[in-house]
Amino acid sequence: MLYSVILPTYNERENLPIITQILHDTFTSAKIKYEIVVVDDSSPDKTLEVAQSLQKIFGKDHIRIVSRPGKLGLGSAYSAGLEASSGQRI
Repeated sequence: MLYSVILPTYNERENLPIITQILHDTFTSAKIKYEIVVVDDSSPDKTLEVAQSLQKIFGKDHIRIVSRPGKLGLGSAYSAGLEASSGQRI
């Protein structure tokens, strides 16, 4: 079973690596398959670039990225994340 975690981001450059590592460690130690879906709304602090770096480190099977033009809001970010998720549990 695959678990999906949706992370809506806006100016989360510093926090994204921390939460990604925590999630990775938690799921890996429990031997649970997971993916993290990062939904970024064109963060001016280059959160998208950090997400792309994390994707290279952890792999595309663990980090999915949804890049949206402009700040479109939290609710629609979750909707976009749901659409991009492939897990049986979200």
